[in-house]
Amino acid sequence: MEVIVNLQPLLGPLTGIGHYTRELLRQLVAEQAESLPSMTLKGLRGLRLEPLGAGHSLLAESPPNVPASARFARRQFLRRYLRNSATRFAYHQLFAQRLRWHALSQRGASSSALYWEPGFIRLPWPGRSVVTVHDLSHCRYPQYHPAERVAFFRRYLAPGLHRATRINVVSRFTADELVDLFDIEPQRIDIVSPGVAERFSAVSMADREQVRQRHSLPEDYWLSVGTLEPRKNLRTVLAAFLSLPLERQRARPLVLAGLAGWGDQTLPDGLAAALDEGRVRQLGYVDEAELPALYANASGFAYVSLYEGFGMPIIEAMAAGVPVLTADRTATREVAGDAALCVDPESRDAIRDGLIRLQDDSTLSKRLREAGRQRAAAYTWQRSAEALKASFINATNL
Repeated sequence: MEVIVNLQPLLGPLTGIGHYTRELLRQLVAEQAESLPSMTLKGLRGLRLEPLGAGHSLLAESPPNVPASARFARRQFLRRYLRNSATRFAYHQLFAQRLRWHALSQRGASSSALYWEPGFIRLPWPGRSVVTVHDLSHCRYPQYHPAERVAFFRRYLAPGLHRATRINVVSRFTADELVDLFDIEPQRIDIVSPGVAERFSAVSMADREQVRQRHSLPEDYWLSVGTLEPRKNLRTVLAAFLSLPLERQRARPLVLAGLAGWGDQTLPDGLAAALDEGRVRQLGYVDEAELPALYANASGFAYVSLYEGFGMPIIEAMAAGVPVLTADRTATREVAGDAALCVDPESRDAIRDGLIRLQDDSTLSKRLREAGRQRAAAYTWQRSAEALKASFINATNL
C-alpha cells in the first residue's frame, strides 16, 4: 500500500498539528521495516513527492548544525508566510497540482494509493483518502481566528470531508462536533488521539538544572505553554493570577512559553508592573528540546483554553508529573478526566480559586501528580499509530 502524506504541517513552526503529524510519521517509519513492509510512505512537499524514511529532514527533532536562533527565525518567517491568505491559497494550489500530476503519471494506480491529509483540508485526489480534523473552533467561535482563515476553512473543509473515505479525529468530543456540524456518518469517523513522547516522563536532574539556569527560573513557578492567541484564554488566566495577593504572585510567579499568535493581545492592567518585578515571565518561543524540563521544573500548569479539540500540553504536563489546572469544557474535560482540576474558563474567580487550591492543598497536588502520570501513560504514539494504521486499512478495504 502506498500512502501519500501532505507535509505542509511540518513546514512552519511546529504547533500541535505539526507535532502530531511528525510523531505519527516517525512511528510509522520506525515500524515500516518490521511490521509494515508492504507500506510505502511518500511525503508531498510543494512540487516534490519524496520517500519518507528515518533520515528525512522534516522528521528530525532539530535540524543538524542549525542554531536554535536560526530555527526560530525560520519558523517566524514561515509562520507569517503561511498565515497570509494569498500564500495559503497558493500553497493549496501547488500541493494539489502535484497530486494531480502523480495521479496522471500512475495511470490508474492512484486507485490503490491512499492519501492522508493530517491538516484538515483534503486536496483534490481521485483515489481513497483519510483526513484528520483536530478541532472545529472556527465553526463554533470564528471570532477566535483570523477572518481569512475562517473563510479558507469554510470554502474547502466541508467538500473535502464529504469526499474523504475516512475521517480521523483526535477526541470523542471532536467526533461529536463533526456529526453535529457537518452531518458526517459516525461510522466514517476513527479516533486517533495524540500520544506523549517518553522524553516528557524521563527528565534528568541535569537537564532540569540546565534549563532552570538558562532561563533564570525560580524554584517555584506556574507554567503556561501555548501559542498566544485569543482561544487560549491567556488574558483571563493573567487576570486571575494578577488578582492574587502580591505575596502569592512573588512566591510562585507565572511563566509563559509560546509563540506570539494573532488578534487582540490587549492584556490586563497591572501586567507591566508584574513583568518588571518578575511576577510574570514571558519566555517566548522555547526550543522543543527544553520543554520536558520546563514542565518538570514547574510546580503547577495552567491551560484553561476556551475551546480545544484535544489539548496536547495537558498530557505533556501530566507525563512530567505536574498538577494541571484546565477548563471544564470541550475536549480538555475529556482528556483530563479525573487527573486535573477543571474550572470554568470564562470565570476569572474560578481560575483564581483553582490556582489557590493547587498552591495550598499539597494533598490535592500530590494526587493530581500521580493520577496525571497514570493518565498520560495511556497516551502513547505507538497506540496512536496503531489507530492510524487501522484507519488506513479501513479506508483501503471499503
